[in-house]
Amino acid sequence: MWGPLPDVLDRACTYYKDNVAIVDGDRRVTYRELLDWRNQVANGLVSLGLQKGERVGLLMPNCLEFIPTQHGIWAAGGVLVQMPTRNAANAFRSSLSQTDATTLIYHAQFDAVVAEIKGDLPKLQTVIRIGSSPASAPPEIGEVFGYDGLFRSQPTVRPEVEIDVHDEAYVLFTSGSTGDPKGVVNSHFTWGHYSITAGLEIGDIAWGEVFAHGAPLTHYTQIFVMPTFLRGGTNVMLPGLDVDKLLSTIEQEKVTATAVVPTIIYLLLDHPRREAHDLTSLRTMIYAGSPIAPDRLRQALDVFGPIFIQAYAGTEPGYVSCLRKNEHRVDSEVWIKRLASAGRPLFHVDVTIQDEADQVLPLGEPGEIVSRQLGQMLSYVDVSRNAEALRDGWVHTGDIGRLDEDGFLYIVDRKKDLVVTGGFNVFPRQVEDALAGHAAVAQAAVIGVPHEKWGEAVHAVIVLKSGVAATEQELIDHVKREMGSVHAPKTVAFVDTLPVNPAGKIDKKSIRAPFWEGRDRQIS
Repeated sequence: MWGPLPDVLDRACTYYKDNVAIVDGDRRVTYRELLDWRNQVANGLVSLGLQKGERVGLLMPNCLEFIPTQHGIWAAGGVLVQMPTRNAANAFRSSLSQTDATTLIYHAQFDAVVAEIKGDLPKLQTVIRIGSSPASAPPEIGEVFGYDGLFRSQPTVRPEVEIDVHDEAYVLFTSGSTGDPKGVVNSHFTWGHYSITAGLEIGDIAWGEVFAHGAPLTHYTQIFVMPTFLRGGTNVMLPGLDVDKLLSTIEQEKVTATAVVPTIIYLLLDHPRREAHDLTSLRTMIYAGSPIAPDRLRQALDVFGPIFIQAYAGTEPGYVSCLRKNEHRVDSEVWIKRLASAGRPLFHVDVTIQDEADQVLPLGEPGEIVSRQLGQMLSYVDVSRNAEALRDGWVHTGDIGRLDEDGFLYIVDRKKDLVVTGGFNVFPRQVEDALAGHAAVAQAAVIGVPHEKWGEAVHAVIVLKSGVAATEQELIDHVKREMGSVHAPKTVAFVDTLPVNPAGKIDKKSIRAPFWEGRDRQIS
């Protein structure tokens, strides 16, 4: 067992103090500077009255400030509330409200959304802003502390806050099939086990690794941050998964590893100037969200070599399985078929396939994927919902899958109709609710359909109100305003009626069937 997260970082910064810890464009910090910065953030939060166990929202893109701020919250005894930057205002409001967050640290690019939600959050007393002068913040936010002005004058010695390894450390959010996103609670121990054990096993992290983070740190790439530190490596911040920026950064920083969604692999393969960049340093490319198409994988292996690792995870169960580098093979039909799998369970994770009565099914039979590990969720923020996923120490993922005789896990459907598009999770019910808020919409059904780039794309089937018109683009733009671009349908079809099943519910299976006809999988 390791200590709380601040202790783990202390050790890494002691061992590798002169190594470069983080790079963000022209800005970079050593491990020694990272530790000082972490301590200044922690002391600043303590000076403002943050109490142990209070929850702190962090609304920040991939940037140099992210990691020292995250670790500063933990060193102050605070609980980090994850806020994915691609969400819309309603999701940010919900995250802070559900967790009773007393403090928010945010980047100035989110001024407008913070101004919109601040008045609805009476428990949010302290707001800290990264960016230009705090005087330039919207007046609707009220009192704002400037990030540099508050933290840079603080002591560089870690504050004396007693932290136990089983104290609450992190609240992550996963979209619910109905209503608001659900907050998932992790302790210092569970998050440390999750990120360190899974990160090392999946990531194949080497000594001196240079890991480029283009996917949001609030997404799955974050679990590779701490393992990279434990190997004395460098975490390279990228503002997003821009292929040109990724290529130039790999060459310039001699990047050895990165984590992407399959779409980015396709874009890299098709990039007209890829061969103009020196990518010989790259030894690991992790992808998640959906399996890569076998024909594109053959091409990727030809271009990049055997560097690929596929991962399967969820917010509640943590990382469950992976398809390792030596399992990405196209030299036989057996291995080609296995490329459609999610790999094999990690060595520290138990996986079973269970029926509706929570009974374990025989090998080969499809049922719900259920897992157990030390790094799984402790609880939902709303503990009344725990029984939905936590039963007898096992996490019920809501995904339908099967295990074969060699231990490979195949995901064949999603119990909750989850759509995974470009590696991001979209629950249809939330999009349907947003569409229902449009004046022209009488009924809406949202499904995932195959998409060459994104794995799955959000598709909406709409019944309009009598005598009212709406265009496809109008409805797409409506959802984009309400929920953000990830949730917005890529396509919209208009019908007179939606099919229903014998129970009177909309029959999504029959809506989905024509799009997936002739495919082995019902998801990408």
